[in-house]
Amino acid sequence: MIKKRMIWATACGLLATLAIAKQPNVILILADDLGIGGLHCYGTEYIETPNIDRLCQEGMHFSNGLAAYPTCRPSRAALLSGQYGPRTGIYRVKDSYGDEDKAKYVIPKNQQLATDKITLGTVFQNAGYATAMYGKWHVSNERQTHPQEYFGFDEAFASAGAHYKAKSTPPVDLPDGMMIEELFSQKASAFMEKSVKADKPFFIYMPYFLVHGPAEARQDYIDHFKKKLSGLDLEKGGKDLDVTVAMTKMLDDFSGVLLDKIKELGVEEETIVVFTSDNGSYDRNLVGEYRGRKGDTYDGGMRVPYIFKWPGKIKPDSVSYERIIGVDMYPTLLGLAGIEPPADYALDGKDLTPILTGKSNRMQSRQVFCFYPKYAQFNAKKGRWSFSWRNVIYDGEFKLIEYPEYGEYELFNLADDPKEQQNLAMRNPEKCEAQTVKLHQWLKSIHAPQLEPNPDYSLK
Repeated sequence: MIKKRMIWATACGLLATLAIAKQPNVILILADDLGIGGLHCYGTEYIETPNIDRLCQEGMHFSNGLAAYPTCRPSRAALLSGQYGPRTGIYRVKDSYGDEDKAKYVIPKNQQLATDKITLGTVFQNAGYATAMYGKWHVSNERQTHPQEYFGFDEAFASAGAHYKAKSTPPVDLPDGMMIEELFSQKASAFMEKSVKADKPFFIYMPYFLVHGPAEARQDYIDHFKKKLSGLDLEKGGKDLDVTVAMTKMLDDFSGVLLDKIKELGVEEETIVVFTSDNGSYDRNLVGEYRGRKGDTYDGGMRVPYIFKWPGKIKPDSVSYERIIGVDMYPTLLGLAGIEPPADYALDGKDLTPILTGKSNRMQSRQVFCFYPKYAQFNAKKGRWSFSWRNVIYDGEFKLIEYPEYGEYELFNLADDPKEQQNLAMRNPEKCEAQTVKLHQWLKSIHAPQLEPNPDYSLK
């Protein structure tokens, strides 16, 4: 593997030397817990996101975009590696949520992202780019496997913790009242300036914490949205919605710093900007019309915005209705930048370049999947998990969710029932069986962990 990787890296380096002047810059902005209904440009009128709205107006957005997972850590690993969870070994945010003896099957162990994964950072670095990341790393222990040392970033500032109290590698003391995301944007702006002066294309990965909790934002923004939201008919169950929407405005502000910087540097025309999120919102008011929220494999947990801008290459104010998923980002960014994918490295996504550049408006028929062996919130009274192992397939208009723990299935026709209210599994057993066969064929092909009886199972 190492030898093949070195050969591929050498080839990429030679190619970059020959074509470096033609290579576009790339900025990948990843929001945290921002669902499909979390932006003004995606239809939620009371949200204020003028910079991201401008990005949407100047580029293409996808109305049927899915995160690879409904929670952050496995979704981020899939995006950075271009691989589904069974290849990354990252399935959940943490390894255990307790009560493992109540699970009928052995829960596959969660892993760190392996250092031999060829991440987006590595592939752009080997193609001659200056590479940087600023924000929430979350796919490995950054103190042990820092993205700068192991995952292809020339410069990396990985941070965790609250928005105003950073726990970062390397450490930093934030001035009072300064949000860590502001520092991310400052560092990214300086990196862009340095790269442009060096006449070197840049790839910058910006995984902001916003709008993940804790619920913290500028007080004037909170006051503004508290007043704006008062009197609106909003769904109950949202927590600190006024603060979340204020945080979204701050995310927009910090994203706007990056957009303004590429314009100031005169490189807007040669810079690809992508905006997306790691999973759906935890607030039911911010998942659009869809059922569920963060953590659910219903579409409220899976659907996220995708916006792409590249002046002169991507048609402004355009929309695609094709279903895409997080693992598509890796081959798509390589395709747009004209970089060959790594040799002998499995990629699970599809290159969206033909759709983005107008050469095609439809993708070939495909299925997309989610392998999600998470157990959480065991209800002792019901003797049942609120969240148990789920396997999911999207195939055309149909979506199947399998619950191995209980031998249950949910089958939805999303064209007729986008809110996933009508389970067709019992009414259409033939279609349910056909989708189950396809799902199990995929699980076998990708070498997903098998169902193994739990020897410590206590509910027999």
